Amino acid sequence: MSRLRAFPAPLALAALLVAPAEATTSYYQGASSEAAFNSAIAGLTLMNPSLTFSAADLGSGGLFNASGTGIDFLGFDDLNNPTNFTVNSGSLTATQAAERLKIVFPAGAIYAFGLHLTVASGSANWCIELSQNTCDFLVSNSSPSNVQFFGFVSTTPVTAPLYIRPSGFSPTMVLPNFEAFTASQTPEPHTMLLVGLGLIIVPLLSLRLRQKA
Repeated sequence: MSRLRAFPAPLALAALLVAPAEATTSYYQGASSEAAFNSAIAGLTLMNPSLTFSAADLGSGGLFNASGTGIDFLGFDDLNNPTNFTVNSGSLTATQAAERLKIVFPAGAIYAFGLHLTVASGSANWCIELSQNTCDFLVSNSSPSNVQFFGFVSTTPVTAPLYIRPSGFSPTMVLPNFEAFTASQTPEPHTMLLVGLGLIIVPLLSLRLRQKA
């Protein structure tokens, strides 16, 4: 009976190890000099530090499966009617002034994402939205050369889309490049379960060996 009473502590520890961490997502507005996320940030593996847009991925209403990442960049007007993009020298460019962008992420794949944003001419203020028509972040370009960076890092795959729209006037959107991160390098739940079970099995084996000695 005394040996049975010793089981709950390791079992409880194993349960704690298996319990998933609370999901958190951090959003980041970088300066014009911000080139990319640090490849080691939050323990994430860099998929590609400088992904670009290919005209081969263009389709009706947007750019699909950008550079094989599964990420879609969809164009809309202010009435949510689909609008095309074009690709100029590797940059995704709106075909209409005041065009809006919806970025759709593949299920269970992207833990972090960043993009550079500017304007074809003049200046612009852009609303980056977590839900459509709610201006959560404001990014400003003083000129086409004033490229701004925006991104996020999450502890779980991001499934909700991002929306980008001008906060006023009618600028033409340009995205020079983007980057995406795959799964975290932290232990997966089944790995943590094996660790927890090891904490139970190893003491029992040691006890058994001592009894046979």
